[in-house]
Amino acid sequence: MTKKTHHFDTKRFITSLDKNQYLLISRDEAAVIDVSESHAEIGQIIDDLGVKLKYLLITHAHKSHLEALPDMKKKYGGTFCLHEYECELLKKTESSLEPDRIVNDKESLQLGDIEIEVLLTAGHTKGSVCYYVPKAAALFSGSTFLRRGYGKIWGPKSMSLMLFSLKRLSYNIPAKTKIYTGSGDLTKMGNEGWVQCLRSV
Repeated sequence: MTKKTHHFDTKRFITSLDKNQYLLISRDEAAVIDVSESHAEIGQIIDDLGVKLKYLLITHAHKSHLEALPDMKKKYGGTFCLHEYECELLKKTESSLEPDRIVNDKESLQLGDIEIEVLLTAGHTKGSVCYYVPKAAALFSGSTFLRRGYGKIWGPKSMSLMLFSLKRLSYNIPAKTKIYTGSGDLTKMGNEGWVQCLRSV
């Protein structure tokens, strides 16, 4: 595992399509953020450590971010979490899937001895979320926040939602926070000066 803070570890896995997915572990519980591809190493770590897979946390319902979810859930269980606004998109991309738990903006999820905060960051999709771990200064941003940019938008309404979400992050996420992006390289909030400029837009 690559990071340890407050009994919290996270490991990044890069898929064949350059998507990032993450395994989070705190105490004897684990979560996977975005289940893009089946990675044998994820299962191996879960088995070796004897931890329980508690959550399957999906940032948004594009197929490239949840394609391996049925297989992961079948093997290890876990509560499939998704924002309510993504359910319509989910029916179009993976009609056989239904979330086990609808998560809402500002809701907290307990994983071991850490709390994971859900932040609604609409723009890339209507119900895109980021998962924020304040104790570990970590933000898992899906396709909302990328290194030196942001996720694809789909017209004027999408752009206005994205701007609102990025402004919200710029005001509420400390500069020291590490951004675990949904694709491409990782970054830190303080390294992305362009986000601060959005405050005047």
